[in-house]
Amino acid sequence: MGYLGEKIQEAREKKRFTIEDAALATKIKAEYLLALEEEDYTNLPPRAYVKGFLKIYAGYLDLDYSLLLQLYDEEHESQDAQVVFSEPQAASPPFIPGIKWKSLIGILGAAVIIALIVWGGISLLTGDGDSNDSSIHFTRVDNPYSPETIERIPLDESTLSEKRK
Repeated sequence: MGYLGEKIQEAREKKRFTIEDAALATKIKAEYLLALEEEDYTNLPPRAYVKGFLKIYAGYLDLDYSLLLQLYDEEHESQDAQVVFSEPQAASPPFIPGIKWKSLIGILGAAVIIALIVWGGISLLTGDGDSNDSSIHFTRVDNPYSPETIERIPLDESTLSEKRK
């Protein structure tokens, strides 16, 4: 165990807190706190989370956060130097170089949809298609009450003069 883990564990035990007490108070999983004390960085989440854990844990144990962060960075840099990267495996070459299949399928799907919309619009406008008399036909019927069909009754002057009186 390195200096960072010893310092954290020593401060926790000095205050007589258990890992479970610290986990409950800080809302950090007990397994993460234990991994910090044991400096087992393989069982910890990504570095940004660990820095946040250190800040919360340092506040809980009344420790200097900047010192803990400096110790963590020094220890973590030495572990980063030990990481060996393997050569990436070459992917199988595409059928058509430079074209991704997902984008090709998306483009073809959009083209089919547009073609169907255009074809449907043209067939509606031209009236092509099945002639099953599904269209509505209107027949003009003369209005029996139109002014041309009303019979005009001539008025004589005598009826008009009687009505005025």
